[in-house]
Amino acid sequence: MKKIIPLIILTLAMCSACNNLKEKKTVENAKTTESQEITKNQEVVQIPHKNDTILSYKYDCCFIVSTKIIYPPKDANIKGAILLLHGWNLPADEWCEKTSFCEKALNQNYVLIIPDYSKSNYTLEIYPQTIANYKKYPTITWIMETQIAMIQESMNLLLPGQNTFVAGISTGGRGATLLAYYMPNIFKAVASLSGDFDITTMTDEYIYYSFLGHYEDFPERWKKECFAYDCKNFKTPIYIAHGEADRVSPVEQSKAMYDSIKLHQPNLKIKANFPTAAGHNYDFWEYETDNVLKFFEEVYQELPK
Repeated sequence: MKKIIPLIILTLAMCSACNNLKEKKTVENAKTTESQEITKNQEVVQIPHKNDTILSYKYDCCFIVSTKIIYPPKDANIKGAILLLHGWNLPADEWCEKTSFCEKALNQNYVLIIPDYSKSNYTLEIYPQTIANYKKYPTITWIMETQIAMIQESMNLLLPGQNTFVAGISTGGRGATLLAYYMPNIFKAVASLSGDFDITTMTDEYIYYSFLGHYEDFPERWKKECFAYDCKNFKTPIYIAHGEADRVSPVEQSKAMYDSIKLHQPNLKIKANFPTAAGHNYDFWEYETDNVLKFFEEVYQELPK
């Protein structure tokens, strides 16, 4: 992958910058009938060429979200953009460094959007029981309502009508799927690799109860943060892959999600791969690189040009 040169650095404070942005939908508003429509008749919006950029956004008081935006070569006809969500406590750059995904995506003329959310668990909100050190990390709601609007405003990316895709590994797979669920007008397809969709089956895991409180005290909260069994409103084409030998996030997590989507959305474009010997690591995520990009290409070919 080409070396990233930070030619532009923008620092936008969460509160003051938002005052100048157009009104953003809340999570609940994002679930309206209008936003759930797959926009086959949506006007196509081209993605302009710009210089590689690092954007810095202030979340709350104490955490800066650094987001790299990498463009294909200047003479390339930009096909679309891919937002990449890393897993919990995984460096954002590792997906690019340890697999060929970013190099191949750039060669296929995609813009890459790579935010660093550090130890975010992609929960919908921060709770009183969230441990103090984790309250500083962005929620999926902040990403939807604030950061995406900022990127739209400053970079003309992630706009309705553009060919935008989202993919995630590990907890980022759940985060990517949440974005596709709540914002089908933005994301044309999603790919989840080793995602943790039904966290109610992992109530003893520290990374969940440290954000949500203990399950026995807040079962409804846990269920709200988990939608593996309620995909009635899921409208976005999805690719799901998960290794049978995964000892971090059991493969049943993704199988439950796949079964739920097939039950509630039998006509939705969905593909899945559950290889027997694959674990929860970059070897598996590298193996899935071509599968994800092929799925995105299939969806792209069906979009208005």
